[in-house]
Amino acid sequence: MKRAYRTLSLAIIFVDLVVISGVCWHSIEEIHYLKSFFPKQFTVQEAYYASRIELIKIAIISFPVIVIIAISLYFLNYYRKE
Repeated sequence: MKRAYRTLSLAIIFVDLVVISGVCWHSIEEIHYLKSFFPKQFTVQEAYYASRIELIKIAIISFPVIVIIAISLYFLNYYRKE
């Protein structure tokens, strides 16, 4: 039973890391889309603001996922001690 919980925790961590990677990749693609959509008008300052907004979106989306990773790591440590 302990091995099942360990495997489940590792699977959850892996899936959560894939989700975070997907969110980051989507944000990068969105910034590239904005650059191609407004090639002459997209200034450095506007690129900074777009990057800032994407970073905030990543933080908001990733926070619950990071909490789930932390809980999974706790359970991994808990079942290792038993």
